[in-house]
Amino acid sequence: MKRPGNVLATVLETHGGRCACHGACGKTHTGDGERCNATSSGKNKPLLAAPQTPHATDVQNAAAPLKELRPWCWPCWREALAAERARTNEQRGQELMDMQIGLFDVDTDTAA
Repeated sequence: MKRPGNVLATVLETHGGRCACHGACGKTHTGDGERCNATSSGKNKPLLAAPQTPHATDVQNAAAPLKELRPWCWPCWREALAAERARTNEQRGQELMDMQIGLFDVDTDTAA
């Protein structure tokens, strides 16, 4: 009977042992197709299994199904996650401002 492997081993076996970042971290990588050169054999950059597209919350990232996971090096993952969180915070801030605009519209024509 084959013993099931851990999530990282499965992701590495399925997608290879190279960081999946293609610039989501904000850096321009100088590799094949501008992909990060960090590999699972690298001593300074161990890989982790994380969603191909980072989500803003840890809960969303932890709930990502196995088929969405890819190998990431820690530096790229941290930067990509920070960028996604900043984008989401900016979007939420804009939505909040848009919702509040009507609160301060004062009708200058007060007939009462």
